[in-house]
Amino acid sequence: MYKHKLRFGVVKAAAAGAAAVSAALIVGGGVASAAIPSDPTGGATPVAPHFYNGNVEGIRDTGSDTTFFMMQKIGDLYTSAGLYGCSLNGLAGDSLYNSSDPASVTTNLNFFCKSGANVSTTDVNDNWDRVEVYQGVDSVGSGAGQNQLCGAAATPLPVDFSRSSKPAGTACTGLVGTGYAKDGVDVLTYPVNPTQVGGGVAATAPYTTLNGGVVGPVGNGWLPGDPNTGPFTGTALTSGGIANGAAATTAYELWCATDSTRITDWGQLTNLGPNLEVQGVQLNSGSPTATLASGNFPSTVASGQAITGPNIPGGTTVSSVSGGTLTLSQNASGTATNTVRITTSSTLAVGSGSPIGIPVRIVGVNSASGTEATWASYAEGSVASGGCAANMNTNAASDPNSVTATGDNAGQHIALENNSDQLNQFAVTDFPGDAVSQAIEAATSLYIMSDGVDNTNPFAAATTIGGVGYSGLKVPLNGKLPTTPTKLQNTYPTARTLFNIYRTSSIRASAGGFLNWVCDGNTSFSKNIDNTTGVNFDQELTNTIGTLFGFPRLTDTNPAPAIGTPADGLAAPNNSCAASLAVSTTSGTNTITLTAGGNFPGDIVNGGGITGAGIPTGTTVSSGGGTSTLTLSQNASATATGVSAVFAGVPAVTSVASSQN
Repeated sequence: MYKHKLRFGVVKAAAAGAAAVSAALIVGGGVASAAIPSDPTGGATPVAPHFYNGNVEGIRDTGSDTTFFMMQKIGDLYTSAGLYGCSLNGLAGDSLYNSSDPASVTTNLNFFCKSGANVSTTDVNDNWDRVEVYQGVDSVGSGAGQNQLCGAAATPLPVDFSRSSKPAGTACTGLVGTGYAKDGVDVLTYPVNPTQVGGGVAATAPYTTLNGGVVGPVGNGWLPGDPNTGPFTGTALTSGGIANGAAATTAYELWCATDSTRITDWGQLTNLGPNLEVQGVQLNSGSPTATLASGNFPSTVASGQAITGPNIPGGTTVSSVSGGTLTLSQNASGTATNTVRITTSSTLAVGSGSPIGIPVRIVGVNSASGTEATWASYAEGSVASGGCAANMNTNAASDPNSVTATGDNAGQHIALENNSDQLNQFAVTDFPGDAVSQAIEAATSLYIMSDGVDNTNPFAAATTIGGVGYSGLKVPLNGKLPTTPTKLQNTYPTARTLFNIYRTSSIRASAGGFLNWVCDGNTSFSKNIDNTTGVNFDQELTNTIGTLFGFPRLTDTNPAPAIGTPADGLAAPNNSCAASLAVSTTSGTNTITLTAGGNFPGDIVNGGGITGAGIPTGTTVSSGGGTSTLTLSQNASATATGVSAVFAGVPAVTSVASSQN
């Protein structure tokens, strides 16, 4: 239990001065008078949504890297609201708001709120208890945070709730996610052009053997033989995209497959035609027969198509093709193994392109992160126990340079999520002093990261080679790009909800009040004006989440999305910031009760929406908040117990396990 009580006293003379000017301050949605706000409801028995108990506390989260910086800002905002909180006890024997806390009998000053001692500047709708919020970094990742919350992983400091970019797992029972924002996981390719770095030719093996050490921006559709600065004859990956599902399994074949279906060559992604490049074609002088040493000619190659290349006379076409044998309309003029170009009438599917000898580098990501979990689930798809069943790093690349692939650097390159700068850190370590090889490593890499971070942090979204930053380019997934609508409606395949997760058996009043403050959209209670900015605290939350960090905000009034679970297979609700309670319904009647018995929360207001199985669309609460029976505006259509009913406008935490801290 925290008992780090804030050492902050209220100077009465200053308070009196503040009261004198308070009439000019803006409070809530209107202009304040000098009226003194009364103590909030609660006291010895804290009630939702704030759970005020008059005790100054510290609360701490841990977990997701994706939401770490955002939660720092939100935590700072809530802590700063405490500047306008309760008047703290200044003398032994002060009348306290909550004398039920056994610690209140001590002589410690400034630990507790005084009773009936508010001043005109006191804000009773935000952080009246003066709670302080801290962000933990000792073990980063959504899964790590949930494990610490559950006691399944060690933590040096207590954890009140976990930051998570994936739904609540099974580390323990009673985990509840309050989803306050939306995001998506992007795949990025980097438009690094190694031919324009330094001398443009790799000086270190093994990249010296890739097209003579000359490699262009493969993600942009560069194929060997293309002009270094374009135009490029391949299909840019940002145009073709990758997919996973019934129609295609590109993501699985890149990240998860370990058999012959695995995609390992950039040509499979970008060398699709119609200007199709085919390498390793054996020509014989005086003969019209051309053969491939292994494999077959691509399926789009057909009779009558133009074919060009060394030792092929001008105007030559394909006369016939069968498997790995092709007949030319004219005899070859020399004997050699060449790269040829064939003008096809159709294109190959992404993933089925003709190899060009440039390997794809999959960058691994911290397996404890929600970003990795989201991508692993999407890439794995419906394959049972495939290569990404445990995590997405099955095919993660390692240092390609045998000289520097020693010690810890000999293993897979596993990065933290959401920071492309790590790619160049890997490259510099792998190829010290060879900027061209560093550029090739970056240009051939695929990396995943949060869309919100990608949109709002230019440094994290870029990799730097030779002092030049290259912003990652988003690759379409299942034909979709991440936008606010595609994320909110879960049509983007890796759309996800960002959660703060608490444990019902250990949630403290101080943490429950903070989570509800983040979730409520000025519906259950009206936040006040931040006197340091003149902006309503709720608007500051929206600005922080949506504008500063690029995540569309969710509140307790958001309806469910069009698609419950996106293609990644992980639930991404839009309404988990609203209270969800198990109720019992009776067909043909308009009253419901709690399945477990007891009273409904008092902050359920008349006119608020309610959804659930057997509850007709458009139903609202007519009366009964704070009692054992709610009356609804429409009759239930089914008789059932344990129905999960979601109450719009009522923030998620409706009860706490520990009321005095």
